[in-house]
Amino acid sequence: MRTRSSLTGERVKKDPAFRKTMQFAGLLAKASRIGSAVYALVPADRKQHSLYRKLTGEAMTWLKYQWKETDIIEYLTKQYAGQEKPVSEPRVTVLRTNYHPPRPGLRSTLPDVVKTTPVKRLSRHLRAWRQQDKEFRRQYNQTFREYVWGEGIKEAGKSLIDSC
Repeated sequence: MRTRSSLTGERVKKDPAFRKTMQFAGLLAKASRIGSAVYALVPADRKQHSLYRKLTGEAMTWLKYQWKETDIIEYLTKQYAGQEKPVSEPRVTVLRTNYHPPRPGLRSTLPDVVKTTPVKRLSRHLRAWRQQDKEFRRQYNQTFREYVWGEGIKEAGKSLIDSC
C-alpha cells in the first residue's frame, strides 16, 4: 500500500531545495514557446506532435548552452521548416528564484542543520572534467556564432574607420 507524499506543489515552488527544478521549469517554458513558434512554420504535411516535442527538446538543449532565443529560432527554422528567415522573437521569460529569505525579526523556517551544513568540495577529477567540458562547450558554441559573411562586415568597418 502506498502512503501519501508530504511533498506539495507550494513547497516545490518556494523551497530553496527545489530552486534548480524551478529554473529548469522556466527554461522549459521558454523552450516550448520557441518550439511552438517554429512548429507553426512547418508545412502541414510534415506536422506531427512528436516533431513539436523534438523541437522543444532541442530548444531546451540550446538554452542550456546559453544560446540566444533568436539564434535558436533561426537555427531550428532552417533545420525543420526549410526557411531562411527568422521568426519574430517570443516573449522573454525572466528566470527568478521563488524563494524569498525571511524578513528581519522573523524566525527562519530552515532547520539549523541546513544552515550549518558545510559545502562539500568536488574531487579534483570532477572539477577538471567540468572545466574541460565547459571549455569544449564554449568552443563548440563559438563555431555557431561566427558567420562567414561576418568577416566581410568587419573588413568594411575597418576600411571605414581607416578612411576617416
